[in-house]
Amino acid sequence: MAKILGIGIATLDIINEVEGYPVEDSEQRALAQRQRTGGNVTNTLTVLRQFDHDCALAALLTPDADGRQIQEKLAQRGIDLSSAQILGFGHAPTSYITLNRQNGSRTIVHYRDLPEFDLNAFLKIDLAPFDWLHFEGRHCMDTAAMLAMARRAAGTKLLSLEVEKERPYLDQLFSFPDVVFFSRAFAEQRGFNDPEAFLNAAHQWAPQAVLVLGWGATGAYLKESLNDSVQLVPAQPIRGVVDSIGAGDTLIAGVIHARANQANADWRAAVTFGVRLAERKIQQFGFDGLAVDPNANNQPLCHLDDLGPEDAMGVQPVDGIPSVIVVRDHRAIRAYRNVCPHNGSALSKGVRGYLADKSTGPSDGMSLRCRLHNAYFEPLTGACTGGPCPGTHLTPVAIRQVGEMIYLDDLDENSRPTGK
Repeated sequence: MAKILGIGIATLDIINEVEGYPVEDSEQRALAQRQRTGGNVTNTLTVLRQFDHDCALAALLTPDADGRQIQEKLAQRGIDLSSAQILGFGHAPTSYITLNRQNGSRTIVHYRDLPEFDLNAFLKIDLAPFDWLHFEGRHCMDTAAMLAMARRAAGTKLLSLEVEKERPYLDQLFSFPDVVFFSRAFAEQRGFNDPEAFLNAAHQWAPQAVLVLGWGATGAYLKESLNDSVQLVPAQPIRGVVDSIGAGDTLIAGVIHARANQANADWRAAVTFGVRLAERKIQQFGFDGLAVDPNANNQPLCHLDDLGPEDAMGVQPVDGIPSVIVVRDHRAIRAYRNVCPHNGSALSKGVRGYLADKSTGPSDGMSLRCRLHNAYFEPLTGACTGGPCPGTHLTPVAIRQVGEMIYLDDLDENSRPTGK
C-alpha cells in the first residue's frame, strides 16, 4: 500500500439532521446530531485509511477542546499527525452542517479564525518516504511554492490537486500536479455548464496533468492528455441520497487508491472505482465501512455517536426485539446478547431501557438491568451484581470498531446472536 501525505485543512463537523430544510426565522428540532472530522483532504485520507494506505496529514491543529477532539478522532483512524503543526492558540475550524433527510442535501456554515498551513510548516516535512502527495487548492501563493518544491523533490512520486472553488492566484497551481480533481461548482464558477468544454479549456491551463471532473448524479468526466477526448464515467442508479457530505472527497480517494494500489491500471478504471465508491458513500451516513465488500451482509450495528459517554442501546432486531446490546462506558465498547441468564428473557424490548438508575442500582456506577426481574450486570464484564442470578454473566458478542462504526466481528452463522 502507498504512503500518502495530504496537505489541507482539518475541521470539526457538527451535523444536524433535519426532516426538511428550515425556513428563515424558524425553529426546528434536529432528528439527530453527529460530530466527525471534516475538511476536504482530511475526508480523503479518512477513506484511504480504510484501504490500509499509510496516511499523514499536514494541517494546522489547535489545543482547544474541539482541536483535541479532531486530533483524537484522527489518531483513532490511524492518520499520522507528525507532519501537522499544532498551534498554541486559536479555535479549531468548525463546520455547522444542516443535513436534509428528504434528499440528502447539506448546507454548511463554516467558521475559522486560524491562519493557513504555510510554506514554513511544509519545509519541515521530510517528503522522502511518501509515494503520493495530495494538495487542497487553498492559500494559493504558499501552495504554489509547496507544489514547486514537491515537484523538484518528487522523482517518481505522484502529485495531485483538488480544486473545489475559485480562490485568488489559483492558476499558479496548475502547472505542477500530475492529476487535478475539479468540482462541478468550480467549473460553473468559471462559466462552464458543459463538462467537456470545461476540461478542454482546463487542459490549456494544466497540459501535463490528468484531469478529473465530478459532475454529481451524472458521474465523472476524465481527460487524460491534451489530444485525448473527454470520457464520461456514468453514475449508476442508487436507492436514494442519504448523506452527500464529502462525496467529492470520496471520489478522489477512490481514484488515488485505485492508481496507488495498481500503478499500471488505466485512469478510466481508477475513475470508475472512484465513482462507484462515491455512490456507496452518499447512500450512508459518514465515511466508515466504505472498504467493506458491498455485497457482504455486513451492516454496522450502530455509530459511535449513537451512544452517550455512559450508554447502552439495543440493535440487530429479531422479530422486532433487539438481539444485541451495545454498551459504551466512556472509551470502552462492549456488546452482549439481549438475553438475561436468569430465565432467558430480553433485558429490554426496545432500543433503550437497558440502564439502571444510579440511585437505585447496586453500585454508584453504570449498571445494566433486566426489566423483568431486576437482575443487575456490570457493563464491562457482564457479571451479575445483584438480583436473582448471582454468579452468572451476560453472553458477550464479538464486535469490532471501524472508525466510528461498530460492527459484528467476523462470526460464522452458527455463532451470530439470535433473539429469544
